[in-house]
Amino acid sequence: MIKLIPFELKKVLWKRNFIAIMLLLLLVNVFMLWYLNTSNGENPPLSAYKAVYNDIRDLPVDEQAEFLGEISETLDMIGIVDMISVLSSQDNEYSRRSVQRLLEQYGEVYDEYRAKYETGDYLRYTDSVNTELRLIKDIQGQFNTVSGYDDYIKSIEKNRNLMNGVSIFNKGSTSDSFSSRNIEKSYADHKNLSSENIRFAPSKGVKIASESIVTDLLLLLAVMMFVGGLIGEEKEKRLFYVTRATRLGVTECMGAKLSALLIFSAGITVLLYGSNFMYAELTAGVGDLTAALQSIADYTGSCLKITIGEYLIFGILIKTILLFCFGGALSAICVISSHGFVPQLCGVGVLAVFRVAYEFIPAYSVFSPVKYLTFWGAFDPEQLFGEYLNFNIFGFPINRLTLTLWITGVMLVAITATGLLLFAKGRSLETRKFRPKTGIQFVHGKLFLHEGRKILFMNRALVVLLLFAVLVGYGELNRSYYLSSGEVYYLRFMERIEGELDDESEKIVIEEKERYDRVFEQLELVEQMISSGEIGEQLGAEMKSALQAQTIFYPYFQRVWTQYEYIRENGGKFIYDTGYSKLFGYGDDSFLTDCLLLSMCVVFAFGSVMSYESQKNSLNIISATARGKFSVIRTKAAVCAGCVAVMTVIPCVLRFKMITENYHLKMADSGLDNLPMYYGSGLGIPIWIFMLLMVLTQYLTLLLETAAVLALSYRLKNGMQTIILGLVIFSAPLVLSVMGLDFMKWFSVYPVYSMKFV
Repeated sequence: MIKLIPFELKKVLWKRNFIAIMLLLLLVNVFMLWYLNTSNGENPPLSAYKAVYNDIRDLPVDEQAEFLGEISETLDMIGIVDMISVLSSQDNEYSRRSVQRLLEQYGEVYDEYRAKYETGDYLRYTDSVNTELRLIKDIQGQFNTVSGYDDYIKSIEKNRNLMNGVSIFNKGSTSDSFSSRNIEKSYADHKNLSSENIRFAPSKGVKIASESIVTDLLLLLAVMMFVGGLIGEEKEKRLFYVTRATRLGVTECMGAKLSALLIFSAGITVLLYGSNFMYAELTAGVGDLTAALQSIADYTGSCLKITIGEYLIFGILIKTILLFCFGGALSAICVISSHGFVPQLCGVGVLAVFRVAYEFIPAYSVFSPVKYLTFWGAFDPEQLFGEYLNFNIFGFPINRLTLTLWITGVMLVAITATGLLLFAKGRSLETRKFRPKTGIQFVHGKLFLHEGRKILFMNRALVVLLLFAVLVGYGELNRSYYLSSGEVYYLRFMERIEGELDDESEKIVIEEKERYDRVFEQLELVEQMISSGEIGEQLGAEMKSALQAQTIFYPYFQRVWTQYEYIRENGGKFIYDTGYSKLFGYGDDSFLTDCLLLSMCVVFAFGSVMSYESQKNSLNIISATARGKFSVIRTKAAVCAGCVAVMTVIPCVLRFKMITENYHLKMADSGLDNLPMYYGSGLGIPIWIFMLLMVLTQYLTLLLETAAVLALSYRLKNGMQTIILGLVIFSAPLVLSVMGLDFMKWFSVYPVYSMKFV
């Protein structure tokens, strides 16, 4: 049997398509890790967690707490200053009274932190107050949980002593109950634990490295494909009749297949979760792997005396065993099934039922064992290793981890034995085609509908298009557009002067400029008086503080002044430009993300469109006449072009919706060269026409990508090879650009897609 194992592995793994699919799963896994953890302007970026950890990891515990506390306090105070500044920018009675009330309550805070607020020095890790405050509060909460671990252990001992004290006076009534036994077991499991090897690290990296529902689904998909190649293909080719003819062909063959499945389960788990670990280490950091598992806040409930590194290894081991059990169950079903789709259908159905039970059964329900002891409960390492839970089994507390391992072990033996027995006794040694009889016939008199059906349904392009539509839509709707107090000032000021430069608007701008000039002159005078000793430093600081309060929004007024100077010299109109800059992709990476997603969508959706005819051996029939071949190719291209048009419009519409809800986009009939980002471009076309041209350019860019993918598909005659090559050509430069190699975007279609050449 040992010699058969490499043969069984090679039979599946040495196929080019299978290797390509596994590499594709790896790319999808890394891509989804990046996409699901991308900052949307509200949640902190992963690099911020790593930066905070790098700043505190070498500090003593007391200094770590002080460091985080100082940043948190500063951000709280900056928030108060920001609130006062926002209200100050609103010219109404309610705002003025609110500002007066806040200054009476927080006047000292405002004076102390206003200068820091103006310079922006308080931002260390992110680019906004709210995001940084959310980051620090999150890490501070985790730190407090970890630093209070000794108190947590003492509370367990205190509960046990309290229970023993009660049981002395109530013999026979409490000592034999599940509650008392549970408290006693909890004490016994935790009594040898302490904070000796605990070294705090943010939990973000470890959670990314050890748990991901996307990675878990990809692992299950990989195992289903491996089982299909291992057993399903042999049944289709009727090779089991040959195997069963020998004396040792039954047990030896099936034993080798199950061994190959175990090796593959371990290899694919290490590959995908290894990529998760590398991604987590490069972005968020995973901390000191030799520290105790309880160094991570989400795992302080664990009673295991293991390190973070050991936890990651144990997580891979338990996932490997569970994957093998899943694959073994599919193999057993595949052996007895006469139809190739039945094992996959059963596997997906059982997983779906288990997932629904895991998500919707309450933890306090009497059915909680069903929630925690089924497949998904054991597949969740944070719950399995990180939380302490005992089940009530006939009045005795049994730890969840222990019970899960026992059940997994029994399931491992049972599935292996069942697979061997069914293979030995099974009678269904070949696969029959399933042809359901229905009254529905997908035959169309029009070629466009016929080719559309083949592309969208038979090639499953519709599934890919819907998936990427959800991803693109999620990205656009989840993007944060934050209006700072300075932006509110700029918006209100531009609303007063927007349009042609006339005497009234010029007067407003000049008066504001003169006001700032007077304030700066007074500040300079105060500095001179302090230097000459005419006034004391304390009085001078108070005078400067009062004057500086009037210059908070000067950087935003400079944007107004830039427009004024340009209009005086070159002519034009005042336009509030922030909304347009967001819409045209300035100041964020929204266009880069959309371009990457849509490029991948084109490759996945249309990579096998032209190769489909070759795979079905219908290319010769289509090529019988020049007109027939040309008509089919033209129709396929038309269907793909229609799909690309829909996908192009989705992010444009959603971005327009989100921006108009936060900024205004007035004067769209004005010339484009009135916007500061297009000064000197010479483009006098209306802004709304440029908006349409941008959408059209994005569509044409994706259309060219589609044409290239169709050409590759026609040339290679292999859908998987086309997808891999298409990803390398069109998506890889964008992925590298997203990862920080900014120059790589110039080797992609992004400059044309974003119209940054204008």
